[in-house]
Amino acid sequence: MKTQHFTIAIDGPSGAGKSTVAKILAAKLNILYVDTGALYRTIGLYVFRAGVDPKDADAVVALLPSIQIEVTYQNGKQVVYLNGENPGEEIRRPEISMYASAVSAIPAVRTFLLETQQKTARENSVIMDGRDIGTVILPNADLKVFLVADDTVRAQRRLDELKTKGIETTLDEVLTDMQTRDANDRNRAVAPAVQAPDAVLLNNSSLTIEGTADAIIALMKKKKIKFALNAPKKKNFSRLFNFVYVTLHGIVRFLHRIKVKGSENEPKPEQGPYLLVSNHLSWRDPILLCAAIAWQQPHFMAKKELFAIPGLAALIRSLGAYPVNRGGADVGAVKNTIAMLQGGTCVGMFPQGHRYPGVHPSTTPIKNGVGLVAYRAGVQILPAAIVMKNHKSRFLCRKTVVFGKPISHEELMAHGGAEKDYLKMTQYVFDAVCALQDENHG
Repeated sequence: MKTQHFTIAIDGPSGAGKSTVAKILAAKLNILYVDTGALYRTIGLYVFRAGVDPKDADAVVALLPSIQIEVTYQNGKQVVYLNGENPGEEIRRPEISMYASAVSAIPAVRTFLLETQQKTARENSVIMDGRDIGTVILPNADLKVFLVADDTVRAQRRLDELKTKGIETTLDEVLTDMQTRDANDRNRAVAPAVQAPDAVLLNNSSLTIEGTADAIIALMKKKKIKFALNAPKKKNFSRLFNFVYVTLHGIVRFLHRIKVKGSENEPKPEQGPYLLVSNHLSWRDPILLCAAIAWQQPHFMAKKELFAIPGLAALIRSLGAYPVNRGGADVGAVKNTIAMLQGGTCVGMFPQGHRYPGVHPSTTPIKNGVGLVAYRAGVQILPAAIVMKNHKSRFLCRKTVVFGKPISHEELMAHGGAEKDYLKMTQYVFDAVCALQDENHG
């Protein structure tokens, strides 16, 4: 079916799932997701660097002529350049979030970014989410959706999100804050968060995120928008790995008595690459993890000496191994890992750095590599636990591989956002691994 150029605007209060469903729809429809928040964060970063109070409207407006913002898309992901520089994850730092919130309330800033957003929509089929997309940014969008959910449902979603970030609060506190923010957004003088007259009201209180995406696709069909859904991608395996997987993974799982839990948590190829993070008990661990996965082949570091053995190097490379110098900090291997993830390849890492059989992983030291790689690569993390009796690996003993819910890059950034926080971010991920160990041991 021939598709058309189209734009989708999703507005609504916080907690309705706008950003999450917009990203899912962008992947399903093979269109661009415009992260409007990243644009305000970029201006917030410039104001922060300039040492200007973000609430001083006159001072902020005076900086605008010296700001040049360019939006590009690399491997399907939005990249925002600030005066020719890609600030990367610096715009996700907590203090920059506060600056972004302050500058977004300044009318001149919103006007400044308006053309950037509308230019992207003119040149591409896009989906945007926010609070004034259908009323101000894309007033002529082909489909406008005002996404809502009951207050208590939205508050519970937000509470669950905060808990995953280690932030303690109560449902009543979250509900009160949310209702206050809703009122402020509705009543602000510039671009208030109200439903556009031609927007479709969609209450997703009883819907999952996937169900919400399906409901919006149904609205597109009703509007007779011509689009094509991406076909689900096949397994992301290399040719040799696929041969070995098909022929041997059943045997490996039988001989090692591997039981797999949480397979539904493994991201599929269309959901992007992930950093697989696990505890480390034995040299067999990469084999166990590869036998347990179902969709995307993880690649693991192997000591460089193995790559000097004739014939073996080609074999292990084709199976996904790449060299690392274990004698010290191998900057080249770290850069290679980041490049692989950014290029769409999944990678496995062990925060402990060494094997620690016979002890609970929470009692072992960890290194900061996971935090460093995750911060620089900007990908989701799949926590996994290898569970064995007495934490010791034996050939015929029962082994359970448990995959936890993926940790988004945004969730991880809530626990850091700067180089000094690499170890803190690694600890957050490893705590999730240890929690899976505790939930499934014994």
